[in-house]
Amino acid sequence: MYRQILVAVDGSEVANQAFEHAIGLAQQVGAKLLVIYIVEYPRTVYASEAFDVGPFYQAMLDEAKTVLDKAKARLSQAGVQGEVKMIDSGNIGNSVADELEDAVKTLGADLVVMGTHGRRGFQRLMLGSVAEAFVRRSPVPVMLIPAGSH
Repeated sequence: MYRQILVAVDGSEVANQAFEHAIGLAQQVGAKLLVIYIVEYPRTVYASEAFDVGPFYQAMLDEAKTVLDKAKARLSQAGVQGEVKMIDSGNIGNSVADELEDAVKTLGADLVVMGTHGRRGFQRLMLGSVAEAFVRRSPVPVMLIPAGSH
C-alpha cells in the first residue's frame, strides 16, 4: 500500500499529533517514515532591509535541529524505519506548500500526513491554510489530522 509516508513537523502540537498518527500508520503497513522540517523564507522578513535576518535564520535552524532530533528519537523508540531531513531551499517567498510539494517529488513519498488547525472564517482568511494549499496541488494522497484529535 504505502511504502514511504512523509510528515512535516515544526514543533507545534498539531504537527506532533500528525507525526504520532504517521508513526502508527507506518507501524501498521510497514512503511518508511520521512520526517521533514521546512525552513521558511517569508518574503516580508527577508525582503526587509530594516533588520538583520541572520539571528532569525539561525533561530530557525536551531529549532529545526531540536525538532528533528526529537523526531529521530521518537522513530527509534517506536521501532519505525525512517529518516529525518531539514528542507532549506533558500527560496525567498516560496510557500510551505511549494516546499512540501517539491519534497514529496524529490523524496518519493506515497502519502503525506499533515496536521491542520481547522481555522475558519476571518482566521483562515488572515492566516491562510498550508493544508488547504497543499491538498489542492498534492501529487499524492494526503491524510489530514485535525487539531485535538490525539
